[in-house]
Amino acid sequence: MRARAVLQKELRAILRDGRFVVLAISLSLLLAGLLFVSAQQHRRVAQEKAEVSALVRQQWDSQGDKHPHRGAHFGLYAFRPDSPLAVVDPGLGPYLGQALWLEPHRRNMTRFRPAADEPPSVRFGALTPAFVLQALLPLLIFALAFNAISLERESGTLRMLHSVGLPGRMLLAGKLVALLAVVSLALLAAVWAGLALVTAGAWPDADALWRAAVLAGAFLMYCGVFAALGLAVSASLASSRRALFVLLGLWIAFVFVVPRLGAANAQRAAPLPTAERFWGDIQRDYAEGLPGDGALAARTQRFDAELLRRHGVRRLEDLPFGAYALRRMDRDAYADRVHAIHFDRLWERYATQESVARIASAFSPTVAMRAVSMKLSGTDLAHQRHFEEAAEQYRRRVNVKIDQWDVDNTRGLTSFDEKYAGDALWRSADAFDYRPPSVVFALRAALPDLGVLLAWAVAACGLLALAARRLQP
Repeated sequence: MRARAVLQKELRAILRDGRFVVLAISLSLLLAGLLFVSAQQHRRVAQEKAEVSALVRQQWDSQGDKHPHRGAHFGLYAFRPDSPLAVVDPGLGPYLGQALWLEPHRRNMTRFRPAADEPPSVRFGALTPAFVLQALLPLLIFALAFNAISLERESGTLRMLHSVGLPGRMLLAGKLVALLAVVSLALLAAVWAGLALVTAGAWPDADALWRAAVLAGAFLMYCGVFAALGLAVSASLASSRRALFVLLGLWIAFVFVVPRLGAANAQRAAPLPTAERFWGDIQRDYAEGLPGDGALAARTQRFDAELLRRHGVRRLEDLPFGAYALRRMDRDAYADRVHAIHFDRLWERYATQESVARIASAFSPTVAMRAVSMKLSGTDLAHQRHFEEAAEQYRRRVNVKIDQWDVDNTRGLTSFDEKYAGDALWRSADAFDYRPPSVVFALRAALPDLGVLLAWAVAACGLLALAARRLQP
């Protein structure tokens, strides 16, 4: 009964607090405006991708008569679809390419980075809904919590509550639950508004709802960390001013200092190769061969000799199929293998950077929350890799299909002018139909960071319990 009375009293106190009204309204208006702008941009980019994809496909289908390999070099684009929750947290999306150019022989990097088109002022500090939730919402919590106990101590209220036998743990628990109850409403409204805006009022699919629910829960746990820390500091320090300075210092360290130091440390621990070196290594391994494979000329000689032996002829010209096209398929398969090795190494570098950066989350819950938010929003490196690998598999299928047509419809060694394909071949290549990974994929990727966030919540609640035990009027 007393616990309910404490909770009701704290809720009324928060809702009547002028600071809360001003800050909450300001933060809500800022968040609503950012969500609206982000949703508008999300729909515009999605429409542009659909239009360009349809145009490129139409041009591909109507190439007309030409040699199949020349037609393959016309190329296709594979566009990365944005997750609905990218409206809330664009994550790495603006810094990663939006599309892959698919062509024979070569696996490309993504193109069209939105951040590259932004003015320097925007690139210096992009204001997103995620930034409001990860940085400004904790500041609001600290603004409400810094004098939650110290002010009652200074006014004598704490002594009165102590005299009537109210346990300190019940008082602090009531204040914590009241703070989180108010914050949870803002979180649910923000995430739901983001989904509603991007889906234009339509009901989101089940995967998006699950992601949103887990993301809202993670944000609530994140806010709980700041609420517990704020109340613990307020209960431990006699002066409200000292509590405010300590909490401001913690906020600056958590939100700005530690994440930047962690990112810098990750870059030093696992530096990325330059583009020149990356592509140069691929070209070298293809031309000179991987260990034990021999150079390109030697590999080609072995392939030709095996082809002649298998079919019992002395010249490639005597083969009953397109030997040149089959040789090209063998070379492309080797190039795909070389590209896969180097791209996997690059992704391993990214993973190492992420693991090193995660060390900083031991000193800042914001680092862990940012990682969880990006992964559940589908705007992290794991989702980007999933898209790029799906596009690479599609590129290989299309090229093999076209080369196989060349093998089946030519004889021996033919030139580019001896056998043409038509629109029927181009149209026979299926369109790129990418299916983003499910929420299970996102949870698996976010599990280490969720564990760190949970550890922060347990530690913060432990500090709050310790402060409650030592609470004195």
